[in-house]
Amino acid sequence: MTVYVDLVFFTNLAVDGTVLLATAKVRRLRPTRSRLFAAAFLGAFYAAAMFWAEIPYLYSFGTKVLISVIMVLLSFGYGGPLQFVRNFGAFYLVNFTTLGGVIGIEFLLQSADSPWGGMTYTAEGGLTLQWQMQLGLFITTFLLSVWLFRSTSETRRKRQDMEQLFWDIEIKVEEGSWAVRALLDTGNRLYEPLTRIPVMIMEASVWKEQLPPGWCERLKSESPDQLISEMDARFTEDYLWGNRLRLVPYRAVNGNTRLMLALKPDVVMLSREGHPPLQINRVLIGLDAGTLSSEGSYRAIVHPDMAQADPVSSAPSQPA
Repeated sequence: MTVYVDLVFFTNLAVDGTVLLATAKVRRLRPTRSRLFAAAFLGAFYAAAMFWAEIPYLYSFGTKVLISVIMVLLSFGYGGPLQFVRNFGAFYLVNFTTLGGVIGIEFLLQSADSPWGGMTYTAEGGLTLQWQMQLGLFITTFLLSVWLFRSTSETRRKRQDMEQLFWDIEIKVEEGSWAVRALLDTGNRLYEPLTRIPVMIMEASVWKEQLPPGWCERLKSESPDQLISEMDARFTEDYLWGNRLRLVPYRAVNGNTRLMLALKPDVVMLSREGHPPLQINRVLIGLDAGTLSSEGSYRAIVHPDMAQADPVSSAPSQPA
């Protein structure tokens, strides 16, 4: 078999550079191009040297690990033992994932009369698996594997970042209590204009049984001030939460000013794993007639001021 060392060198240079870039993306690092090129050059030189240098120790496990260590140090620096271990682990994770994807795709595309056709036995009784791939197909499958890995990692990272914004909230009104999943929206700056009380948003369907009959559906097409006027005329004595309802003006996306129906709770409790629970006394709950999350992952949007409240153990009692 003829081996072109220059082709081996440039192929490994491209592969190692791509793997290092993917590792940097996974670890959210920004190494310079010169550092990445130096590390990729070292890996490519080592791969090429294995074909023309008769040095027994060059093929040992320890040498391969040593070369990997130097490549990681050249690319990302040291940064402490924990940082280095994480970078080194991510480097090998990307390597194994992409190489596994290349082999998997190649075996998926190839055809053979028998599954044993690509297997042979050595004189010592060992099993050898023959693997041949054209350069163009190798490059295509390798880039596809890297893309799949990065896409999966990016989706997982975004999901983890999103999980940091989720809170479990409990709303208490008189003797009742309602618990829902909520998303912290740092861009929500809605306040009641006179009292400057922050307004969180919640799906009106959560309060379907507590609102007057039909209000959840009518909020989708009718202005809340019309519903309030009807309540004043017909439900003043029957509806016990009449004094808790508010109308909060807000600016819609198109720039028009609209009114939102809001509810004044007694207490809202915020909790999240790894954080002490928070107690908020001054807050309004704006009722949205639609669905806040198409996936149903949350039913309320938390105002950023609420996340700055004092923990329950030290939360002072504030007047409504």
